Amino acid sequence: MKFTHLFFDLDGTLIDSKPGIFNSLQHTLEEIGISRSDWPDDFNPFIGPPLRVSFKTLFGFDDDMAEKATKIYRKYYSSNGIQEFDIFPGIAEALTALHKSGFSISLVTSKAEVYASAIIQETGFSAIFQTISGCELNGDRSDKAELIMYTLNKLGINPSPEILMIGDRNHDLIGARTARISSAAVLYGYGSLEELTTESPLLLIHSPGDLVSKITCEN
Repeated sequence: MKFTHLFFDLDGTLIDSKPGIFNSLQHTLEEIGISRSDWPDDFNPFIGPPLRVSFKTLFGFDDDMAEKATKIYRKYYSSNGIQEFDIFPGIAEALTALHKSGFSISLVTSKAEVYASAIIQETGFSAIFQTISGCELNGDRSDKAELIMYTLNKLGINPSPEILMIGDRNHDLIGARTARISSAAVLYGYGSLEELTTESPLLLIHSPGDLVSKITCEN
């Protein structure tokens, strides 16, 4: 398969944003008044899906509570958590190599677009990405398939197997399939091997160092 466009997820794919996300989540739960004894043992499933969806599925919040939690979370995240991330080792080199190889590279994340843009600016990767797509602060355009279609429209291209969505959670792969593009699962992020292989991605990428070899090998 020859790829022309690469769509990268952000959290768990390009950056380890767990510290900022977990600190923001813990602050939110404390503000709402949820006892630590009622917190789940593992916060990892919170990372990746749209915020409101994560609050509903992981904590059982109804629409009103999920909206309240999202507002508290974003207030804290925008001033504190957004700065608490690390670029995965090898990602800068991989993105630079793929960019020099002539791929069109875009960011497609369920994170709010305003935050995603700020993070990419901070990483120094701005020149690599042709476009950045994220959700609106009110939750609109947070579904991954919708974000992919939004990105395709911005780029003026149609769905094709030559477009590759690269992410670390099952919703990245489901979104790609729904939007009728190819998918690659990275195994160094926040999704489990079982979660990712269940969705039958075209490529399995074990480390950031494998990105270039796996993607260019297909070409």
